[in-house]
Amino acid sequence: MQVWQIRAADLERIRSFGFSFLRWGMSWQAIEKRPGQFDWTEPDAFFDKVRRSGLSSIVILATGNPLYGRQLELRPDPTARELRVAAPPEDQPAVAAFSRFAAAAAKRYANDRVTWEIWNEPDSPVFWPPKPQPEAYARLVAMTCSAIKVAVPEAMVIAPATASLPIRASAFYSALAKTDAAGCLDGLSMHSYRIIRSRRPDPESVEPDNLASRVLLGRLSNRWSTLPILCTEWGYPSSSVSSATQQAYLARVYLANLASGVTATVWYEWKDSRDEVANPESHFGLLTAQGAFKVEPDGELIRRLVGMKFIRQVESAVPQVQALLFEEGNTNQIVAWLRSDDDARTISVSISGRAAVLSNRPIVVPGDQIEAGGHSNAH
Repeated sequence: MQVWQIRAADLERIRSFGFSFLRWGMSWQAIEKRPGQFDWTEPDAFFDKVRRSGLSSIVILATGNPLYGRQLELRPDPTARELRVAAPPEDQPAVAAFSRFAAAAAKRYANDRVTWEIWNEPDSPVFWPPKPQPEAYARLVAMTCSAIKVAVPEAMVIAPATASLPIRASAFYSALAKTDAAGCLDGLSMHSYRIIRSRRPDPESVEPDNLASRVLLGRLSNRWSTLPILCTEWGYPSSSVSSATQQAYLARVYLANLASGVTATVWYEWKDSRDEVANPESHFGLLTAQGAFKVEPDGELIRRLVGMKFIRQVESAVPQVQALLFEEGNTNQIVAWLRSDDDARTISVSISGRAAVLSNRPIVVPGDQIEAGGHSNAH
C-alpha cells in the first residue's frame, strides 16, 4: 500500500469490505536522515489512521540509506519508482545500522497490531541493486530479526518477501536456513506473481508450487515444516484481465492459497499507485488512481470467507469446477466457482441436492459435496 495516497476514508472502506490487515512500508532513508536520529513524523501519522480504522499492519522495513552506502543507478524498469537509489545494507556497519533502525521502530510501535517484514523482493535487482545477494540478505535478516526480538520479545517478524515462491527462489531460503534467522522468524513470506510466456496464469495455478514450496522448506529446516507461510503480495492488473475477472480473482487468490497451505494473502493493491496508462504497474488496484472502483468488490462474500474455517478441498467430477469445504458456525458450507477467466461462462451443478449455477466468481452454498449438473455454456 502506498501510504501517501491513502486517506482515513480508504482505511475505513477497506475494513468495511471485510479485510483485516494491510501491508505498507517504512523507508529507512526517509526516517534516519542523520546518523542515529529518527524522524517518525510520517509513520506516526499513518499508524494513527490505522489504529482508528481497526486494521492490523504488515510493515515492510526496507530501502538503503545514503548515510551508510553509495548511490546506485538502476536500469529502466516498469516496476522501479526511482532510478537512483541507495545501495542495500551489505557490509557490517550498514547492516548494524539497519538493525538499530528496525529495533527502534519495533519499540516505538510495540503496542500496535503489527508484523514486521524485513525487506521487499530481495531477489529482484530493482529492490536489491545492482544484483541480488542471498547470503548478504540472510545476514541482514538474522541480525535484524534478533535486534527486533531483543527490543520487543513478543514482536512478530517475517521474511524474505521474495518476488517468487520458495520453490523458484530456493537460494534465498537456503541462505536463510543456514543463519539464526531460521529459528528467529515467526513466518515466511513470499509473492505469488508468475508470468509464463507473457501470460499471467490463473490463481489456482499457484497450488502445486505452494505444495512443492512447503516440501522444500521442510527439507531446509525442521522448524519450517510447520512455520506459517504468508503471501504478502499478489494481484492481477486490470490491463491483463477484465475488471470483472479481477474482482473474481480477488477472492480466488485467497482461496487458492488457503487450499494449498498459505495462511494469509495480501492483494496488490487497493488503489492504482501510478497513473501511467502504458505501464502494467499502473493497473493492479481495485480502484483507479482517482479513487473510483473498477468493479466494486463483493464485501459480503469477503466477510464470509475470512470468517469461516477452512476444512478441505472437495473433489468434483468436472475439472473446471473448484470447491472447498468450510465450517461456518455449526453449518458446512461449500465455496465453489468455475476455473475460468471469462466472466460470461457458467455451469450448472448440484451442491448437496441444491441446484447452483457457477461462474468464475465464487459463491457460498450450504452443503458438503458437489455433483455435476446438466446445463453448461462453458466452451
